[in-house]
Amino acid sequence: MHLYTEAKSIAQEAWEESEYDLDTATDYVHQSCDGHEIAIYYGKAIEFCATQETSDGEQWLEDCGSLIQEGDTFGSIACRIAFATLLVRSQEALQEIADQHEEEES
Repeated sequence: MHLYTEAKSIAQEAWEESEYDLDTATDYVHQSCDGHEIAIYYGKAIEFCATQETSDGEQWLEDCGSLIQEGDTFGSIACRIAFATLLVRSQEALQEIADQHEEEES
């Protein structure tokens, strides 16, 4: 998976489905990332974490106080990190799209 391409695709779909409403699109991005295969399948998440830079996702989880929780397995931690990394990148892509849309509207 190419992280930037996937994040941009999620953000673009969210932007279009929300009819250009940033709050709605942000919720859509969160839901899309939460249901993404890397967020729910241990093997996909582990592979993702092994091949992608996940520092921003890990930091996001640390900021939320939820990187590691009692009873976690290696797979569940990988899923959480993969989700957060995809979420952070998708939110960044969404903001870029919204900013570009705003510039075009001006």
